[in-house]
Amino acid sequence: MVKSILFFELWDEYVLWSLFVGILTFGWLFHHSFWYTSKEGEEFENPDKIEVGVFPKHNDDMKLEVAWTILPFILIVYLTYISWAPLDAVWTSADGGIHGNECTIDPVTGELQSSENNMNEKTGIITSSCYHIIEVTAQQWFWSFDCNPNDDAWKGDTIPTRGFNLSTSMCDVGNIAIDGYGSQPLLSLKSGETYLAVMESQDVTHAPWVQTIGTKEDVLPGQKTTLWLPVTDIDMGTSMILCTEYCGDAHSIMSAGLLVHN
Repeated sequence: MVKSILFFELWDEYVLWSLFVGILTFGWLFHHSFWYTSKEGEEFENPDKIEVGVFPKHNDDMKLEVAWTILPFILIVYLTYISWAPLDAVWTSADGGIHGNECTIDPVTGELQSSENNMNEKTGIITSSCYHIIEVTAQQWFWSFDCNPNDDAWKGDTIPTRGFNLSTSMCDVGNIAIDGYGSQPLLSLKSGETYLAVMESQDVTHAPWVQTIGTKEDVLPGQKTTLWLPVTDIDMGTSMILCTEYCGDAHSIMSAGLLVHN
């Protein structure tokens, strides 16, 4: 079950406008289809002088054409505007975005900093003071997770350099038995923390769908992509990670478990 509320209000808004536009468009279509249907024996008025085998006279209505262009344009601009903040939250920068920068050692306690997640209950957008980096590797047809990958793998222009190991309470990897899927890898994350999953495929394109968070991103061969995993109390428990990009014969059973704990 998807518990993330980030897109709930946005989904409702899109459905509402889809129903409105659909009712208006198809209502107009069906009204004209029946209202202007001639009956047998009834004399047909032919204001446009339509003749069989002759291309009909051009008849336009500038006001209608302008309205039919401007009104949808305004609606598209409005929907783009309300979609901007949720999309920016999903694809925020790893360098000073809404999740800050990678967590470092607290100079006072000597321990690794906490992300200190804070979710806006109205918008569902989660902000963090910092984040932790983990690695996700995709391969036909399973997922591999690494809480403490080799530092050398993170050097690059767009991927931050990783420098701090995570404790098992912060991130751990195991196995879980899932009905219909058998034994699958299990990624355990701590509630209240934000993770940046840096991902790469060893063969073809994959795409992890983290159900409890409601996010997904393509994983490409030879290229690193990233996916934000901000987990909160509403994500507590065990959920599934599925592949949503067709990747071969066993695509339908490519899965993993996600455990969010205190």
